[in-house]
Amino acid sequence: MNTQEKQAITLVANITAKPEHAEEVKSELLKLAEASQAEQGAIHYNIHQNNAKPNHFITYEVWETKALMEQHGQSAHFQNFIKVTKEMIEDSNLTQMTRIA
Repeated sequence: MNTQEKQAITLVANITAKPEHAEEVKSELLKLAEASQAEQGAIHYNIHQNNAKPNHFITYEVWETKALMEQHGQSAHFQNFIKVTKEMIEDSNLTQMTRIA
């Protein structure tokens, strides 16, 4: 593993939309992903939707550094996602991870 890979930080977000807002949240996640993938430091920014529970989404993000990941959290497109979906999301949790192999 090279130095850049050792500094990278992975973020996994589990997002459960209120069932009646699943399509709206999905649409906003797709907008967020497009803007986020273009950000400095974004190695991977993937969105997944649960096949059995379509209101459950996971983002799998890999950032070059923790600082760049935190910068993403302050970006206009991320802040807009939070504002727009605030009342549409039932539950969410974030897990930060470091690659070990």
